[in-house]
Amino acid sequence: MTAISKEMEYFQTFIDQLSDAVVVVDQNEEITGVNQHYLDLTDQAAFETGKSMDEILLRHSDGDEGTLLAVNGFISVKVSEGFLPFADSPFRYYILKELPAVVHSCQEPLMKTLMNIVPDFIGIKDGDGRFVFANEFVGELFELPGFDFTGKTDADLAEITPNFREVFQYCIETDEQVWQAKEIVRCEEFVPARDGSTRFFDVYKIPVFHPDGTRKNLLVFGREVTEKIESRQLLEESEARYRLLAENAMDMITTHKADGSFTYISPASFALLGKRPEEILGDTGYGMLHPDDEEISRKAHEDLISGPCTKTVPFRLQHKDGHYVWLETSCKSITDDTGKVVEIIGVTRDISDRKKSEDLLRQSDKLSIVGQLAASVAHEIRNPLTSLKGFIQFLQESQEIDPSNYYSIMDKELNRIDQIMGQLLLLAKPQVRTYKKTCLKEIIEFVETLLQPEAIVQNIQINTRIPDVMPHIHAEENELKQVLINLLKNAIDSMGDGGEITIQAQMMDSQIHISVKDQGCGIPRNRIEKMCEPFYTTKEKGTGLGLMISSKIMKEHNGELRFSSIVGKGTTASMVLPV
Repeated sequence: MTAISKEMEYFQTFIDQLSDAVVVVDQNEEITGVNQHYLDLTDQAAFETGKSMDEILLRHSDGDEGTLLAVNGFISVKVSEGFLPFADSPFRYYILKELPAVVHSCQEPLMKTLMNIVPDFIGIKDGDGRFVFANEFVGELFELPGFDFTGKTDADLAEITPNFREVFQYCIETDEQVWQAKEIVRCEEFVPARDGSTRFFDVYKIPVFHPDGTRKNLLVFGREVTEKIESRQLLEESEARYRLLAENAMDMITTHKADGSFTYISPASFALLGKRPEEILGDTGYGMLHPDDEEISRKAHEDLISGPCTKTVPFRLQHKDGHYVWLETSCKSITDDTGKVVEIIGVTRDISDRKKSEDLLRQSDKLSIVGQLAASVAHEIRNPLTSLKGFIQFLQESQEIDPSNYYSIMDKELNRIDQIMGQLLLLAKPQVRTYKKTCLKEIIEFVETLLQPEAIVQNIQINTRIPDVMPHIHAEENELKQVLINLLKNAIDSMGDGGEITIQAQMMDSQIHISVKDQGCGIPRNRIEKMCEPFYTTKEKGTGLGLMISSKIMKEHNGELRFSSIVGKGTTASMVLPV
């Protein structure tokens, strides 16, 4: 400040001690000096003299208040003025007392309007906890519409509205915690409604301090999240119910990471595998998997992580005591917003009893085939037996013939009988299911040899068209024999007047197609769709299980059965298998 007299120097020292801002102007309303509190209030290190009072202060219409246009924002102030107490002094002074205004802006009415129309809780308190502003939503929330909250504390409001006493007491406690923390705090507050329900608010409390560190204002913003909280509670209740279901279900419920490792296993693992969940968590389970089932399991896992899909896979896992248990799992892959698989959910159950039933059905079907082949096999065996019987009678009646000349012929006929019986017994004998590399050409040749006698009896010629080189596949050999026998037997049965059956094998689209084409009566279109249904048969003495079992065997080999037919001309049945 420019000193104009000794008195002015004393006056400057005096006003620097005041806690309100003081501005000194000359007769032209140009500022000649300010006190220290003005500099502190406006965050200025020094003031540049020569400005007009109108440049820094906007007087409101009532004249007692105004808005100080400081460098760092707008500050609401109460204005007092007077002349300096010096003889003939041309200087005036303004005392600017800071007001705890809601919005320090020249657009204060507009801002108040905006804050009153938002459906959120907006309140501002001074350092002593007194409201200096509360928007209309606050009045509606606490059933005080139109109430002036200015100057009221939460303790005062608790006495005015006893129904909300607990809410205001909580606010007092959290406000103090925010002041102590000296940082923005986010908390959850609740307000009881008259109908007995509860309204929840996500609240931000922001402390504002004076430059000297004393409390200035506490800004409170609250957004209602009742619907979100209720949804969260419903979700938690739902999760609790599903967890209760999972914990008590007979099936084993699991979740996995994308790499296959277990992240959750229900207690049913102990009943199925003799292992508690904590013994398996973090593992992938491949160490317990039967070697023959590893390929199909890994292929299913690759499909699951390649995109959202559902897979049902039968496999065997090793029980804690060493034996293998037949299980079937239905898995679904879960993706995030980008389509990336983040989790796999599985439900696994014991299918040991079902497998036993299926094995019994397959064995029954085999025995049925053996029974049907008995007549033709008996005819095939009778021929070498007749020859043997004739040689024996011939040798008994003639003493001069050397029997050694006929031993080789008799041995050949006996080997023929042994071969026929061996094939029949191999088909009927229960086999351990073993998946291994299998030659389809050998399977076709075996089945052709086995059914050739019956075909001859029915005046049917079997022709084969098999490439010299065919790729091996991973399969259960005896089961594929059973499927091909069923198809060839059906072809023979459909040709009452004889004819030709063609067995053909060829590669198409990375698949092997083995087709059996007959010249029989054919199948109507409306019946083809039902061919593999259980107990559905077009034969007078058929069981209706052969094609059903065959279809299931093909599905277990990731293949399928296909049929095409023309009534009166014949049927083509195809086994389609992946290489």
